[in-house]
Amino acid sequence: MTAVWSALQTSDLAVWINLSRWVYAGIATAHVLAIAVLIGSILILDLRLVGFARRLDVAQLARLVVPVAGTALGCAVISGGLLFIGRAAQYAAFDLFQLKIAMIAIALAMTLTVHKRYGLCLEKATARQRVRIGTASICLWCAVAVAGRMIAFVHG
Repeated sequence: MTAVWSALQTSDLAVWINLSRWVYAGIATAHVLAIAVLIGSILILDLRLVGFARRLDVAQLARLVVPVAGTALGCAVISGGLLFIGRAAQYAAFDLFQLKIAMIAIALAMTLTVHKRYGLCLEKATARQRVRIGTASICLWCAVAVAGRMIAFVHG
C-alpha cells in the first residue's frame, strides 16, 4: 500500500493542494465546516432519540436533518480525501487516523443497520432502544471529531 500512498501524494492534484496556501486553507475550512454540520445535524436527531425535546416529532425531524447530514457527509468525505492525498503515506501510518476511519465506518454501518432494522425514523424501535442507539451514535461521532482533531496535535 505504501506505493499507492506515495503515488497519491505525488500526484499533480496533491502537489497543487500542498503548494497553494489558499487552496489547502479552503479545503481544510470546507472540511471543518462539513464536519460541524454533519455532527451537528446528527446530534440534533440523536438528542431527540435519547429523550430531549419530546414534543418534536422524530419523523419530521429526521426528514429535515438526514438529508443535511448526508450532504455534509459527502462534503466531508470529498474535502477529507483531498486533504489526505497531500500526505497520504504519513496519514495512513497514523494510529489516530486509522482509528478515526474505523470509527467512521462503524458509525455509518451502525446507522445503516439501525435504519434498515427499525426504519428511517426508528418507528419500530422501543424507547430503550432509541436511547441506546442515540447514545452510541453521539459517542461515536464525538469520538470521530476528537480523533480527527487530535491528529494535528499528536502528529502535527
